[in-house]
Amino acid sequence: MGLYDFAAKIFLSYRFRMAPLKKHISGMKPAVYNKSKTPLKVAAIQVEFILHKTSIEYFEHMKSLAETAIREGAVFVAYPENIHLPLYGLLPGIEKSFLGDSSTNKNGGNIRDAFMMVGPYLKGVYFETFSAIARLYGIYVMGGSITVPEEGELYNIAYLFGPDGKQIGSQKKLHITPDEETFGLKPGSELKIYDLPFGKVAFPVCMDATYYETFELARKKGADMVVIPIGNMEEYEFYRALRGIWPRVQESRVIGIKSALVGRVAQFNFTGRAGIFAPIDLTPNRDGILKISENHYGDEVITAEVDIETLRRYREQDELLWDRNEVLYRKYFSKLYV
Repeated sequence: MGLYDFAAKIFLSYRFRMAPLKKHISGMKPAVYNKSKTPLKVAAIQVEFILHKTSIEYFEHMKSLAETAIREGAVFVAYPENIHLPLYGLLPGIEKSFLGDSSTNKNGGNIRDAFMMVGPYLKGVYFETFSAIARLYGIYVMGGSITVPEEGELYNIAYLFGPDGKQIGSQKKLHITPDEETFGLKPGSELKIYDLPFGKVAFPVCMDATYYETFELARKKGADMVVIPIGNMEEYEFYRALRGIWPRVQESRVIGIKSALVGRVAQFNFTGRAGIFAPIDLTPNRDGILKISENHYGDEVITAEVDIETLRRYREQDELLWDRNEVLYRKYFSKLYV
């Protein structure tokens, strides 16, 4: 290890030290809200991208959003993709570094090096934050995704926590963008399903919703809800945003939850609208939307009631859903993606 790397690790260990955050959380008593399990209420969190200067400031931001959801009766709360980015505010001068051009190979390498070095420290704060939120409020929390190293490679990974604060599972992003490929992000290779007391849940990440097969596979594995944490780096346009979760929900007949990171910091401009979706026939206005955020910017907490049993009965009676030519798919689908 060179002198620079050694000094950097000492600095990061100090800036991301866990003792102050753990002390801050240890003084909190579990909050009790009247959370009814029937009907089931879920929450999609829209988070404004703000660079936080301390881990406690970050924790309080995330906790305040969860509290809003819980007051409205939510027992499952989903945060967005790239939820680690606000923690880069702990690094002095980071906004100037963010002004770099991520399209160049040189800077792509720099981005990868930064994620590889800082990732483990960010992960510590992330785990402490969302584990504590789940435990304090006795809810299920999909904490959004973070870019961290694992076994020498860099992945975008989302994690799920249970009411006891323990990790239930994780999901690596399966489809990466050209920019992510530039700085060496690796795609995951397995879509996982988790069986929770109220239903089966999958939570692929952002770009994964662009592809029909992701939701189709989730449904075939038994998923009732598919959660998509997003961090879209593009100017917001309503119909462009529809390319993701809304059509996937209609095709696969699942409940869809979309959490969104929004806001501009330096070269980063994230846009989107958090929302909760269902098959058209199961929504009051027959538009496929149970609830969607009013704006594509700023913090918002979206909650809605979902009826898993009604969804399952609806799927059983849906002739189109089961009208599939499996022989054709097995013969040609694999060849389409070679």
